[in-house]
Amino acid sequence: MTVKILIVDDEEMIRWTLKEGLECEGYEVKDFKDGRSFLEHFKRFGADIVFLDVRLPDSNGLDLLLEANKLEPEAIIIIMTAYGDVETAVTAMKRGAYDYLPKPYNLVEVNLMVHKIIQANIVKSQLHHFQERFETQFSRIIGENQKMKSLREEISIAAKADKTTVLIRGESGTGKELVARQIHFQSNRADKPFIDVNAAAVSGSLLESELFGHEKGAFTDAQKQKKGLFELANSGTLFLDEIGDLDMSLQVKLLRVLQERKFRRVGGTTDIHVDVRVISATNADLEKNIEEGRLRADLFYRLNIFSIKIPPLRERRSDILLLAKNFLDEFRKEFSKDISGFREDTIKIIENYDFPGNVRELRNIIERATLLESSNLIRPASLPEELKISSNLKESSLIFNDDVPWRSENFSFKEYIDSVEKRIVQEVLKETDNKKSKAAQMLGLTRFALRHQLKKHGIEDDDS
Repeated sequence: MTVKILIVDDEEMIRWTLKEGLECEGYEVKDFKDGRSFLEHFKRFGADIVFLDVRLPDSNGLDLLLEANKLEPEAIIIIMTAYGDVETAVTAMKRGAYDYLPKPYNLVEVNLMVHKIIQANIVKSQLHHFQERFETQFSRIIGENQKMKSLREEISIAAKADKTTVLIRGESGTGKELVARQIHFQSNRADKPFIDVNAAAVSGSLLESELFGHEKGAFTDAQKQKKGLFELANSGTLFLDEIGDLDMSLQVKLLRVLQERKFRRVGGTTDIHVDVRVISATNADLEKNIEEGRLRADLFYRLNIFSIKIPPLRERRSDILLLAKNFLDEFRKEFSKDISGFREDTIKIIENYDFPGNVRELRNIIERATLLESSNLIRPASLPEELKISSNLKESSLIFNDDVPWRSENFSFKEYIDSVEKRIVQEVLKETDNKKSKAAQMLGLTRFALRHQLKKHGIEDDDS
């Protein structure tokens, strides 16, 4: 995106030198010799940065500053004043000027000022974008299950203690990073960096450089100095995922940072002090890792000051449909699909599935189903085959109480089939609130055939 800069000054040489210097840096620059022409252009096209002289032939720069701020509050306006005119500079700042530029000016300083403004606004824009994204995608830990209510309370407690290390435990796909982000964005560090790194995804030597940085010449490929993630996360939060896979050689260095809040870059000789909140996460059995000598006990105790455990999805089945509907709402908007919900048989299949991949797996399934579905309700045909197979197996388990009932000494095929028929009819009647027409439809029978089944198995027929 091109940065638009306006220069307003009645001195032609000043306009020319500023315009030439800024255009050489790749900015789009226009210049004006009076306030009237500037305002006409500004009203129609706006600007990102304005260099505005205080004394103009037809107006006062300070009055123009107020008017321009009303028209475009986000515009950056820099007042140009005579050298030493401190009083005017102070007045301009009070009226909303971003900064002031004393005359005569140095082009190097001007370019540096513009560069800083652009960088600050890029960061501000990225933060605003991320916060919006967080509000829509990450702002809610969804679930009405009591375990999820407790989880939200624990997140709130952890957020208030913004120097305490937190260890998040849970199976893969339960949302450990989401919880870490919640803690960060509810804390006093919310406007500071949140940086995440997966300890299992980077080898030991590379991870050391990633975490702590390195000095030029520290190793073969270290051609220049590099800041590590601890430095980049200063005043914010560093999220260490899969902490159970951290190399033993790094565990001592990590422990030192946690205890002393300082470290040295690879190849460095001076300590670097940081204020970083560390949140770690794992799906591993850390206590077992300690027993097997793969994790230092002192590091574990330092990481585990405040522990949060995320329940797997199968332990909060009442939330499955709630989550599925939330994901459907997200993806139907993304894919512009007119899908209002799930068919009843689809809901049954989804709620019967154990979701070994937890919330992440459910999200992926709903994304796929939304993309495939051509009707206004998600049908079983749009679900992966493993869900339907799992559902069929669970339904079968309702019928076959034993794995091999025919091995029973008194097994009778006819009696067993009769018992299966009776059980199916009873389950369907229960599911349809004893509505015979609906039950017959679900079983693929006529009303007469259903009455025959009721009579055959001695099931009371309330309608007869």
